[in-house]
Amino acid sequence: MTTNLVVVSDLHINSTVGLICPSIVLDDGGEYRPSKGQRWLWRNWIDFWEGIPKGCWLVINGDLADKDIKLRAYQNITRNPSTIQKMVLDTMAPALDKAERVFVIRGTGAHTGKSGHLEEEFAKDIGAVQSDKGIYSWWCLLLECEGVVFDIMHHASMGRKPWTTPNSLNSLAAELVIRYARGRLPDVAIRSHNHRFGETGLNYPIRVVATPAWQLSTEYANRIAAAPADVGGLVFRCSKGVYTMDIRQYQPERSRPWKLTPIKT
Repeated sequence: MTTNLVVVSDLHINSTVGLICPSIVLDDGGEYRPSKGQRWLWRNWIDFWEGIPKGCWLVINGDLADKDIKLRAYQNITRNPSTIQKMVLDTMAPALDKAERVFVIRGTGAHTGKSGHLEEEFAKDIGAVQSDKGIYSWWCLLLECEGVVFDIMHHASMGRKPWTTPNSLNSLAAELVIRYARGRLPDVAIRSHNHRFGETGLNYPIRVVATPAWQLSTEYANRIAAAPADVGGLVFRCSKGVYTMDIRQYQPERSRPWKLTPIKT
Protein backbone atom coordinates (compact mmCIF):
# COMPACT_ATOMS: atom_id res chain seq x y z
CA MET A 1 0.00 0.00 0.00
CA THR A 2 1.17 3.54 -0.77
CA THR A 3 0.27 6.56 1.38
CA ASN A 4 0.90 10.22 0.61
CA LEU A 5 2.11 12.16 3.64
CA VAL A 6 1.53 15.87 2.98
CA VAL A 7 3.31 18.49 5.09
CA VAL A 8 2.35 22.17 5.16
CA SER A 9 3.34 24.79 7.70
CA ASP A 10 3.43 28.48 8.58
CA LEU A 11 0.09 29.38 7.03
CA HIS A 12 -0.45 32.34 9.40
CA ILE A 13 -4.18 32.52 8.72
CA ASN A 14 -5.52 35.90 9.97
CA SER A 15 -2.33 37.70 8.91
CA THR A 16 -2.89 40.29 6.19
CA VAL A 17 -0.01 38.65 4.30
CA GLY A 18 -0.96 35.07 5.19
CA LEU A 19 -3.09 32.43 3.52
CA ILE A 20 -6.82 33.21 3.57
CA CYS A 21 -9.99 32.03 1.84
CA PRO A 22 -11.64 34.48 -0.59
CA SER A 23 -14.38 35.94 1.62
CA ILE A 24 -14.34 36.63 5.36
CA VAL A 25 -17.33 38.07 7.18
CA LEU A 26 -16.30 39.81 10.41
CA ASP A 27 -18.25 39.76 13.67
CA ASP A 28 -19.93 43.12 13.04
CA GLY A 29 -21.06 42.15 9.54
CA GLY A 30 -18.23 43.80 7.66
CA GLU A 31 -16.17 41.88 5.14
CA TYR A 32 -12.42 41.48 4.68
CA ARG A 33 -11.26 41.22 1.08
CA PRO A 34 -7.89 39.54 0.49
CA SER A 35 -5.07 41.51 -1.10
CA LYS A 36 -3.61 40.73 -4.52
CA GLY A 37 -0.84 38.76 -2.84
CA GLN A 38 -3.31 36.78 -0.74
CA ARG A 39 -5.38 35.97 -3.82
CA TRP A 40 -2.19 34.62 -5.40
CA LEU A 41 -1.57 32.46 -2.32
CA TRP A 42 -5.13 31.14 -2.42
CA ARG A 43 -4.90 30.17 -6.13
CA ASN A 44 -1.71 28.25 -5.40
CA TRP A 45 -3.27 26.64 -2.32
CA ILE A 46 -6.13 25.33 -4.46
CA ASP A 47 -3.67 24.17 -7.15
CA PHE A 48 -1.56 22.39 -4.53
CA TRP A 49 -4.51 20.38 -3.21
CA GLU A 50 -5.96 19.60 -6.63
CA GLY A 51 -2.81 17.57 -7.25
CA ILE A 52 -3.20 15.49 -4.05
CA PRO A 53 -5.27 12.26 -4.16
CA LYS A 54 -7.91 11.75 -1.48
CA GLY A 55 -6.92 9.62 1.49
CA CYS A 56 -3.60 11.33 2.28
CA TRP A 57 -2.18 11.90 5.74
CA LEU A 58 -1.84 15.61 6.50
CA VAL A 59 0.69 17.16 8.88
CA ILE A 60 0.17 20.84 9.73
CA ASN A 61 3.58 21.70 11.13
CA GLY A 62 2.89 24.75 13.26
CA ASP A 63 1.89 28.41 13.00
CA LEU A 64 -1.46 27.52 11.51
CA ALA A 65 -2.86 30.95 12.36
CA ASP A 66 -1.72 34.29 13.69
CA LYS A 67 -3.21 36.05 16.71
CA ASP A 68 -0.16 38.32 17.23
CA ILE A 69 -0.23 37.69 20.99
CA LYS A 70 2.58 40.20 21.63
CA LEU A 71 0.92 42.96 19.58
CA ARG A 72 4.09 43.48 17.57
CA ALA A 73 2.48 44.49 14.26
CA TYR A 74 -0.63 45.88 12.61
CA GLN A 75 -0.82 43.05 10.05
CA ASN A 76 -3.81 41.15 11.43
CA ILE A 77 -7.36 40.93 10.11
CA THR A 78 -9.17 40.58 13.45
CA ARG A 79 -8.54 39.88 17.12
CA ASN A 80 -11.85 38.07 17.63
CA PRO A 81 -11.02 34.40 18.48
CA SER A 82 -14.34 33.14 17.15
CA THR A 83 -13.84 34.82 13.78
CA ILE A 84 -10.26 33.51 13.58
CA GLN A 85 -11.43 29.96 14.27
CA LYS A 86 -14.03 30.09 11.48
CA MET A 87 -11.47 31.67 9.17
CA VAL A 88 -9.09 28.79 9.84
CA LEU A 89 -11.75 26.13 9.21
CA ASP A 90 -12.84 27.75 5.93
CA THR A 91 -9.27 28.21 4.69
CA MET A 92 -8.28 24.63 5.56
CA ALA A 93 -11.35 23.12 3.85
CA PRO A 94 -9.52 22.10 0.60
CA ALA A 95 -6.91 20.26 2.68
CA LEU A 96 -9.39 18.60 5.05
CA ASP A 97 -11.40 17.38 2.07
CA LYS A 98 -8.40 15.32 0.90
CA ALA A 99 -7.03 14.12 4.26
CA GLU A 100 -7.85 10.78 5.85
CA ARG A 101 -5.82 11.59 8.97
CA VAL A 102 -4.64 14.97 10.26
CA PHE A 103 -1.78 15.65 12.67
CA VAL A 104 -1.53 19.18 14.08
CA ILE A 105 1.85 20.34 15.43
CA ARG A 106 2.06 23.29 17.81
CA GLY A 107 4.03 26.27 16.58
CA THR A 108 5.07 29.61 18.08
CA GLY A 109 3.22 30.95 21.12
CA ALA A 110 3.48 34.52 19.82
CA HIS A 111 1.30 33.48 16.88
CA THR A 112 -1.04 30.76 18.14
CA GLY A 113 -1.16 31.49 21.87
CA LYS A 114 0.48 29.94 24.91
CA SER A 115 0.56 26.15 24.77
CA GLY A 116 -0.56 26.44 21.16
CA HIS A 117 -4.17 26.79 22.31
CA LEU A 118 -5.45 27.96 18.91
CA GLU A 119 -3.95 24.90 17.21
CA GLU A 120 -5.30 22.63 19.93
CA GLU A 121 -8.81 24.09 19.49
CA PHE A 122 -8.67 23.60 15.73
CA ALA A 123 -7.32 20.05 16.09
CA LYS A 124 -10.11 19.17 18.50
CA ASP A 125 -12.76 20.69 16.22
CA ILE A 126 -11.72 18.57 13.24
CA GLY A 127 -11.02 15.38 15.21
CA ALA A 128 -7.29 15.29 14.51
CA VAL A 129 -5.21 12.30 15.63
CA GLN A 130 -4.65 12.53 19.39
CA SER A 131 -1.32 12.23 21.16
CA ASP A 132 -0.68 9.65 23.89
CA LYS A 133 -1.46 12.42 26.41
CA GLY A 134 -5.05 12.58 25.17
CA ILE A 135 -4.69 16.02 23.57
CA TYR A 136 -5.30 16.71 19.90
CA SER A 137 -2.10 18.56 18.96
CA TRP A 138 1.57 17.69 19.31
CA TRP A 139 4.78 19.41 20.33
CA CYS A 140 6.80 16.67 18.66
CA LEU A 141 5.51 13.88 16.44
CA LEU A 142 7.37 10.62 15.80
CA LEU A 143 5.32 9.12 12.99
CA GLU A 144 5.62 5.90 11.01
CA CYS A 145 3.91 5.94 7.62
CA GLU A 146 4.07 2.71 5.60
CA GLY A 147 7.38 1.79 7.25
CA VAL A 148 8.96 5.24 6.85
CA VAL A 149 9.67 7.04 10.15
CA PHE A 150 9.41 10.83 10.46
CA ASP A 151 10.60 13.07 13.31
CA ILE A 152 8.46 16.22 13.07
CA MET A 153 8.63 19.48 15.06
CA HIS A 154 7.95 23.12 14.21
CA HIS A 155 11.02 24.97 15.49
CA ALA A 156 14.56 24.83 14.16
CA SER A 157 17.29 27.35 13.47
CA MET A 158 18.45 28.15 9.95
CA GLY A 159 21.09 30.42 8.48
CA ARG A 160 19.73 33.61 6.90
CA LYS A 161 22.21 33.80 4.06
CA PRO A 162 22.04 31.49 1.02
CA TRP A 163 25.51 30.13 1.80
CA THR A 164 24.70 29.48 5.49
CA THR A 165 21.22 27.98 5.04
CA PRO A 166 22.34 24.31 5.22
CA ASN A 167 24.64 24.74 8.24
CA SER A 168 22.02 24.41 10.98
CA LEU A 169 20.28 21.57 9.16
CA ASN A 170 23.56 19.66 8.88
CA SER A 171 24.14 20.24 12.60
CA LEU A 172 20.64 18.98 13.42
CA ALA A 173 21.23 15.84 11.35
CA ALA A 174 24.32 15.04 13.44
CA GLU A 175 22.48 15.78 16.70
CA LEU A 176 19.63 13.45 15.77
CA VAL A 177 22.03 10.63 14.92
CA ILE A 178 23.39 10.94 18.47
CA ARG A 179 19.92 11.29 20.04
CA TYR A 180 18.65 8.09 18.42
CA ALA A 181 21.92 6.18 18.83
CA ARG A 182 20.32 3.35 20.84
CA GLY A 183 17.11 3.11 18.84
CA ARG A 184 15.83 3.21 15.32
CA LEU A 185 16.94 6.32 13.49
CA PRO A 186 14.10 8.16 11.72
CA ASP A 187 14.36 8.30 7.96
CA VAL A 188 13.35 11.97 7.72
CA ALA A 189 13.31 14.90 10.18
CA ILE A 190 10.98 17.76 9.24
CA ARG A 191 11.26 21.28 10.63
CA SER A 192 9.57 24.59 9.77
CA HIS A 193 9.37 28.13 11.24
CA ASN A 194 11.90 29.81 8.94
CA HIS A 195 9.63 30.05 5.87
CA ARG A 196 12.34 28.67 3.60
CA PHE A 197 12.94 25.31 2.01
CA GLY A 198 16.23 23.57 2.65
CA GLU A 199 17.54 20.07 3.19
CA THR A 200 20.61 17.98 3.85
CA GLY A 201 19.93 15.55 1.02
CA LEU A 202 21.28 12.06 1.56
CA ASN A 203 24.55 13.21 3.14
CA TYR A 204 23.61 11.80 6.57
CA PRO A 205 21.85 8.68 7.87
CA ILE A 206 18.83 10.90 8.54
CA ARG A 207 17.53 13.41 6.00
CA VAL A 208 16.61 16.81 7.49
CA VAL A 209 14.13 18.91 5.54
CA ALA A 210 12.93 22.48 6.24
CA THR A 211 9.53 23.30 4.80
CA PRO A 212 8.34 26.25 2.72
CA ALA A 213 5.54 28.45 4.09
CA TRP A 214 2.21 29.97 3.03
CA GLN A 215 2.86 33.56 4.08
CA LEU A 216 4.30 36.50 2.15
CA SER A 217 6.87 38.91 3.57
CA THR A 218 5.80 40.56 6.82
CA GLU A 219 6.70 44.00 8.12
CA TYR A 220 9.54 42.41 10.09
CA ALA A 221 10.89 40.51 7.05
CA ASN A 222 10.82 43.70 4.99
CA ARG A 223 12.56 45.66 7.73
CA ILE A 224 15.51 43.27 7.95
CA ALA A 225 15.57 42.86 4.14
CA ALA A 226 15.04 39.12 4.40
CA ALA A 227 14.74 37.08 1.24
CA PRO A 228 11.13 36.43 0.19
CA ALA A 229 9.60 33.35 1.78
CA ASP A 230 9.46 30.08 -0.12
CA VAL A 231 5.81 29.21 -0.76
CA GLY A 232 4.56 25.64 -1.03
CA GLY A 233 4.47 22.25 0.67
CA LEU A 234 5.97 18.76 0.66
CA VAL A 235 4.49 15.44 -0.41
CA PHE A 236 6.14 12.19 0.71
CA ARG A 237 5.01 9.08 -1.14
CA CYS A 238 5.59 6.19 1.28
CA SER A 239 5.46 2.46 0.55
CA LYS A 240 7.12 -0.58 2.17
CA GLY A 241 9.70 1.47 4.07
CA VAL A 242 10.75 3.53 1.05
CA TYR A 243 9.76 7.11 0.18
CA THR A 244 10.07 9.75 -2.49
CA MET A 245 9.80 13.48 -1.75
CA ASP A 246 7.97 15.90 -4.03
CA ILE A 247 8.77 19.57 -3.36
CA ARG A 248 5.89 21.72 -4.62
CA GLN A 249 6.83 25.39 -4.66
CA TYR A 250 5.30 28.49 -6.21
CA GLN A 251 7.30 31.48 -7.40
CA PRO A 252 5.80 34.99 -7.38
CA GLU A 253 6.59 37.44 -10.15
CA ARG A 254 9.75 39.46 -9.65
CA SER A 255 9.31 43.09 -8.70
CA ARG A 256 9.60 45.43 -11.63
CA PRO A 257 11.58 48.66 -11.35
CA TRP A 258 9.57 51.84 -11.11
CA LYS A 259 10.17 54.14 -14.01
CA LEU A 260 8.80 57.47 -15.13
CA THR A 261 6.15 57.13 -17.79
CA PRO A 262 6.13 60.04 -20.26
CA ILE A 263 2.88 61.95 -20.36
CA LYS A 264 1.32 61.90 -23.81
CA THR A 265 0.40 65.30 -25.16
